[in-house]
Amino acid sequence: MAMEVRDSLEITHTADYLNFLKCYFRAFSAILYQITKPQSVDNPEHKLRNIVVEILNRLPHSEVLRPFVQDLLKVAMHVLTSDNEENGLICIRIIFDLLRNFRPSLENDVQPFLDFVCKIYQNFRLTVSHFFENGDVAAAAAAAAASVSSNSSAFGSFGVEDAKLMDMSDQVGPPTAYIGAGQLNPSTRSFKIVTETPLVVMFLFQLYSRLVQTNIPQLLPLMVVAISVPGPEKVPPHLKSHFTELKGAQVKTVSFLTYLLKSFADYIRPHEESICKSIVNLLVTCSDSVSIRKVNLFLRCWMQELLVALKHVLGTDFKRGLFPLIDTLLEERYCW
Repeated sequence: MAMEVRDSLEITHTADYLNFLKCYFRAFSAILYQITKPQSVDNPEHKLRNIVVEILNRLPHSEVLRPFVQDLLKVAMHVLTSDNEENGLICIRIIFDLLRNFRPSLENDVQPFLDFVCKIYQNFRLTVSHFFENGDVAAAAAAAAASVSSNSSAFGSFGVEDAKLMDMSDQVGPPTAYIGAGQLNPSTRSFKIVTETPLVVMFLFQLYSRLVQTNIPQLLPLMVVAISVPGPEKVPPHLKSHFTELKGAQVKTVSFLTYLLKSFADYIRPHEESICKSIVNLLVTCSDSVSIRKVNLFLRCWMQELLVALKHVLGTDFKRGLFPLIDTLLEERYCW
């Protein structure tokens, strides 16, 4: 039935749109909140949740939807913070579109999203450990993350083992690393989710300036630490996609930090040296990877975005942080 509804969504572009929402919205919410649970494997229950989330994503954002906006945002946040990566990515699109179309009415409802972003950045080093590093390194990363996140609130769980999603500091054993066929990565342990969030945060800061003062002091140091995580020196073939996703998440975070340079320089200044060092390290890493895997178009895109970020830094006083790194930037073997 859910598939039939999804395939008949043209009704949402007719005068019956309001009746459609009155009939189905509560049912969709019940499916995502109560009837089904987030899944860690691709199975019929996951497919049902995915279809419902996709239906919610395709709802036209006209005035007819306005009475349901707050509830839709809460549903999207619930799925984003507790479900798997596939459904979480769709929910980020839902949240972004709601903010873009109903911005005045949502200012008091967006803090949970920013709290979630802080949490996934707190977990970033552990996410890297999970995919790439051995048990000893994972344990050390867990201890470091625990000291960072001791005062933070959790959002809920994905499952019992895959789980401790929002409190990954408990995962001190060997990482499970490779996500095999049919396995679904939790949204709280996803480089793809991290990649998508800086744009939404940037948009939120542009819409609601009061959020800057309350969130930048907590979020900024977490982002600075995330872009400094080196990742693996050697990438096994089965982890190449995860490596590309890792670099994409870090590059998008760098782009966000360079966006902050002009308007929020005072917040960035204490991290000047660390940010510049991370930019150069990412340039070196992506350059080496592009030269080895020339077919990886994503890494080429990340290289281009890094060069744009470097240009922004060079246009500000923060270029002083690059002075100790000039020799590396001028090495001929790098393909920038």
